[in-house]
Amino acid sequence: MRKNSVLFLVITLAIVFTAITGALALESDNVAVAASIYPCVAEMAKRFEEAGGKAPQFVPGASGNLAAQIQSGAPFGLYLSANVAWAKKLSEQGFLEELRPLASSPIVIWWNREETPPLGERLEDLTICIADPVAAPFGKAGKEYLDSIGLYDSMMKEKKIVIAGSVLKAALATDNGGSDASILSLSIALKMGKGQYQILPMPPLKNSGGLVKGNYSKNCESFWNFIRSPKMHISWENWGFKPTTND
Repeated sequence: MRKNSVLFLVITLAIVFTAITGALALESDNVAVAASIYPCVAEMAKRFEEAGGKAPQFVPGASGNLAAQIQSGAPFGLYLSANVAWAKKLSEQGFLEELRPLASSPIVIWWNREETPPLGERLEDLTICIADPVAAPFGKAGKEYLDSIGLYDSMMKEKKIVIAGSVLKAALATDNGGSDASILSLSIALKMGKGQYQILPMPPLKNSGGLVKGNYSKNCESFWNFIRSPKMHISWENWGFKPTTND
């Protein structure tokens, strides 16, 4: 009889624990945000608090890595991607709802020097850091640019390309002397607050995002609406983005 009572108690506690953790997942205020977007939305979070909301918790990283975490059940309420592809994939798989465009961002080359960094074939004399081309949209764009000028394969063979986990890590690698220059979003180049950059002759990347189905809190939903509101366009623009006007 005692064993049955203990077993009943264990099962009851397991059910209660599952219910509690499930409820917590439904109220997630965590935002998975591409590193290139993070500086801008972190600033918007301060404006959100001033307007009476509560700033969410941010987890910045490469868009693809964050998408994989959502697919594995990570407790995120909102996903902000550096390109349309990852957000669209999550939406098609049933992980996101209210998929919306956000803004577009130029792709730049940046270094910590006073003069403007070079473009084209002159880059072959430098060591270039890019984010992971598989997981990070700006890393993929960096690879495509170097490919387009015929340098990617030869620079890889000569170990003149350094791969970092995200655009922010790529910028820090250059800043710390791990490479001569890095290919980034304009927002990260502006965040560094020093050195010089030059916009690459490539189409800007279109950012997008959506609420994680079954996970987001009311506050997270309010923040999602807030960062897409017309009054936040100036914040996007200050960080080098062109906000999307059609929702």
